[in-house]
Amino acid sequence: MNTVFHLSSADEISEDLIRSIKAVYKKKPISITIEEDSSIPNWQKEEVLRRAKYAEDNPESLLDFDDFIENFEKKLLNEKG
Repeated sequence: MNTVFHLSSADEISEDLIRSIKAVYKKKPISITIEEDSSIPNWQKEEVLRRAKYAEDNPESLLDFDDFIENFEKKLLNEKG
């Protein structure tokens, strides 16, 4: 799984962001790469803000990644069985 966070500056790295990353990846091994963004297109910034607003307004639309994978694996095993 690959997740990219585009931040306007390092000042946006909050404890909430760190807690969110820990919650998603739990005890799984991860790699964190920091690179300087040269430029993020405005359309991409707008899309991220739109999606964040949608997730905030519709929390039921969000998926728990671990639950999703577990259910997906069960479905695959049932199809093969």
